[in-house]
Amino acid sequence: MDPHHRKIDLQSPADLTYLQTNIQLSAQQKLELAIPTSANPAGASDAFRPQVQRLVQDYIAQTLSLALPSLAVNGLDADGSMLLAGGARSSSGDGNNNNNVEDESNYEPYDPRLGEKLRTLYRQLEWEHTRVAELRREAPGAAARAYVERLEREREVEKGKER
Repeated sequence: MDPHHRKIDLQSPADLTYLQTNIQLSAQQKLELAIPTSANPAGASDAFRPQVQRLVQDYIAQTLSLALPSLAVNGLDADGSMLLAGGARSSSGDGNNNNNVEDESNYEPYDPRLGEKLRTLYRQLEWEHTRVAELRREAPGAAARAYVERLEREREVEKGKER
């Protein structure tokens, strides 16, 4: 791959599965428009449609395989095991395939020090939220009092100048 071009970044293997499934479903819809199954007489088998369907699926698989070197999934290079094996899956079917095994290997083991640091940061965030709430409650009154005091001082200064 040309080093001057960035790879297409996907967030997870599920994104690649989503893209592949949508491409295959779109191809199925186009095939249905071009060669409708309702055009066949009742009970007659169509030898042409399965052949075209197989060729379209092979083309999609080849295109995605050729695109894999240009993809990065979660910062790692994509490999062929991330693609769905076989034809299109229905959107309600199990689209995860065997990607769960790969997802689990991308997680780091639990680090108690990081967990404690996270809890400390959440406590600090909670304290900051509390402080902001207090300021929102107290600031308007304090500003009004300061304004009134300043006006009174200025009025006294003007009274002193008049005398």
